[in-house]
Amino acid sequence: MIARKSALIILIQILNGILGYIGLKFIALYMEPWEYGVIGFAFGFVALFSIFGKLGFDQAHIKRISEGKKFGTCVGTFVITKTFLAGLLATSAILSIIVWKYVLYRGFETSLHEQAVYIMLAYFVLLTLTQSMISTFNAKKEIAKAQLPLFSYTLVRVAATIFIAYNGLGILALAYTYLIGEIFHFGLALFFFRKYPIGKPTFECFKSYTAFALPMAIASASVIIMTNIDKVFIQLFWSAQQVGEYFAVYNLSRYAILFVTSVGLLLFPTISEHHSKKNMGEIRKLVLKSERYMSMIVFPVVILMVMLAEPIIHILLSDSYMPALSVLQILPFFVLMEAFSRPYVSKFKGMDMPRITRNRVIIMVFVNIFLNLILIPKDIQSIGINCAGLGATGAAIATVCSYFIGLLYARFMAWKLTKIKGDIRIILHALAAGIMATILYVLLYKLNMSESISRWYHLLGFALLGFGIYLGVLYLLREFTKEDFHFFIDTLNIKKMFRYIHKEVRDK
Repeated sequence: MIARKSALIILIQILNGILGYIGLKFIALYMEPWEYGVIGFAFGFVALFSIFGKLGFDQAHIKRISEGKKFGTCVGTFVITKTFLAGLLATSAILSIIVWKYVLYRGFETSLHEQAVYIMLAYFVLLTLTQSMISTFNAKKEIAKAQLPLFSYTLVRVAATIFIAYNGLGILALAYTYLIGEIFHFGLALFFFRKYPIGKPTFECFKSYTAFALPMAIASASVIIMTNIDKVFIQLFWSAQQVGEYFAVYNLSRYAILFVTSVGLLLFPTISEHHSKKNMGEIRKLVLKSERYMSMIVFPVVILMVMLAEPIIHILLSDSYMPALSVLQILPFFVLMEAFSRPYVSKFKGMDMPRITRNRVIIMVFVNIFLNLILIPKDIQSIGINCAGLGATGAAIATVCSYFIGLLYARFMAWKLTKIKGDIRIILHALAAGIMATILYVLLYKLNMSESISRWYHLLGFALLGFGIYLGVLYLLREFTKEDFHFFIDTLNIKKMFRYIHKEVRDK
């Protein structure tokens, strides 16, 4: 069932990705990159404060419920905690703006930047409240209830984006699409949540949550900082134009991580459940199997994005975003690093070792911030240091390097603590992806076939050709077997998928 639930997450995420791309295409066609840059900056700026909306309690909630703790008490304690955290998020963001403007006497590039920040703040506050319900669904592995509200958010936001971009209603109207979508996200999640028991919060339950949340708070804060600070730095040292170019290409790269996050959502509570039963053999089997399948799927996706970067930007966005070509040729590799790390990170969390996850992310965020400061600006005048001046490209390099360091740490700790060395067959996936990349390179650049990719179906054709080459090589290497084929076919069985969705949504 974990495979089918993972497939449902992937399906919803793919639909979200397609819808998100459609909205992004309308923005690329009818708005300027600098306008989208304002949105990217506002999102990244407020997202930095969303650390106060999590503080590790979402992961603690999943951990305690998956261990079989009293459900009503856990839910009641978590809902109260998340409500307080939403207020903390809003207060910290507003106070920081007040200090920035009236104590330090600094400001924003334009008044639109500041107004967009307040709109995004409302969005993140409501999202924090929604997460109290979504995390409960994830803890119970009720994936349909967790994913369908997210799909409603994307559908509404993209529909509003298309209308606003096409009619030229401006930057602030585009910012409001996030808030409008979140209202629907919250509403549908509340509908599914309406019959869940909400018990009386207890201090003992809160202490139990805090014990797990404190190490995870640092980890979750570090992840949020690492994934948003680049956009703030680009705005600070360059301009909204480059933020917009980077943000658009970043969103394309982010779609490649859908499979990784979907498996991670289920691995954590499943491993936690096995750990509570002291079933270490199943944990080891689950980690190695998920590692193999994630590697098998993510390798070709990442390599194809890198090889087809130029036609992807030309066809899926517009040529006005072509300055970010180097970003798309570098950034997708962070997805590969995360795919190799995620099974082991889920293992550490599920086995009640959040300090390992915390340490990994702390190392990553320090590497990321250091490299961003060295690679993005031309110089830092306040301390008289000359830097690389790579702008958005520097941000992409910093992201990939930090995830690579995180991978090394996760794998080392997994070997040190549990003697898991990983699945050696990943080397075959790398070999198959390398052969695919070589053949595509010859076709695209030696035979000059890249000039013939001018429509979306040309791009799709080359992508399918690449997948065909990749799977063919794996088959010849006896790494992709009939058993794997039947596993994927059964997992993606539409009839069984709808049967599962209907059962979960119908059940109390």
